[in-house]
Amino acid sequence: MDSRHSIFLNIKYIYFATVILLLISSCEKKREKDTVEYLQYRINYIVNQTSKSIVTVYTKGSENVKLLPGNQFDDESVGSGFVFKKDFKYIYVVTNSHVIEKSKNIKVKFYNGRWYKAELVGKDDKIDIAVLRIPLNNHLRDVYPLKMADRESIRVGNFVLAAGSPYNLGISYTFGIVSALDRDVGISQFEGYIQTDAPINPGDSGGPLLDMNGRVIGMNIATVQTGQGLGFAIPVDILKYVTNQLVKYGKVDRGFIGITVDDLSEDIMEKLHIENGVIVIKVQKNSPAMKAGIKSGDIILKVNSELIKDTKRFNRILLEIKSGQFIEFEILRNGHKITISLITEKS
Repeated sequence: MDSRHSIFLNIKYIYFATVILLLISSCEKKREKDTVEYLQYRINYIVNQTSKSIVTVYTKGSENVKLLPGNQFDDESVGSGFVFKKDFKYIYVVTNSHVIEKSKNIKVKFYNGRWYKAELVGKDDKIDIAVLRIPLNNHLRDVYPLKMADRESIRVGNFVLAAGSPYNLGISYTFGIVSALDRDVGISQFEGYIQTDAPINPGDSGGPLLDMNGRVIGMNIATVQTGQGLGFAIPVDILKYVTNQLVKYGKVDRGFIGITVDDLSEDIMEKLHIENGVIVIKVQKNSPAMKAGIKSGDIILKVNSELIKDTKRFNRILLEIKSGQFIEFEILRNGHKITISLITEKS
């Protein structure tokens, strides 16, 4: 083979390699464009599907305020909420209990600009959830409850939309990701919040945190004003449990045990040759725990045969324990495992 033929083949190979690289690059750019366009489509779809179900909540402290159609409150507490249930008589809205506080005058503004007086069904201040209801009428026939996701579907890094009515500007959406799960920030007794970098502003409290299928994964509750990208939401499993309780009973029946626990350090667990547990640091007088014989310094390993990894898990179990319920504790005391049972009382 002469040198000219060899050069020709090399040029031919270079040409084909260049064409292939250009095709690959073109496919990658098209794939990126398609991905962006699909994400944009999903966001637009979610906004269109959910906007009718998101509301603005206004409250007034005085009981003598006349609530006339189109009449806005002065100097009100303003928050957000969303429709989570609907039957043949009422539309049910969930919001934060701190939004309504002790007000007996609550108004809800819907997407169509209509205002309605809302009745408080019940609230749970320990979780910061309140349920309102509005009589169903012809103007609200096309308002439907938002769908709830499963807790297991929530992953760190998932795209989310936070919706609400910030600064009383009207319903709006912000975009971000799930930054973390099971966050405790010290603002309520039971936490385990979803952390998100989707901006949550004053007035957004009570609005939904939505996944890319338009399902509720949480309810906006707070933002850290001194830090950027630090918003928090009550996770959907707690939200579903509490709202169901409030609709059925007007309150959450939560059993009283009478102990305070704390996490164990790695050093203590290694010394005791255990891999999980929480330590009892306080037992209230005349509580079910004291009557049953639980003592400060006891290490709770299991509750009703469920492993207790830390205080988060312990508090999550307490969240759904009702009064009059039988509870069995596996406890480590002085190097020995014992079982202590009790029946909870009304909190």
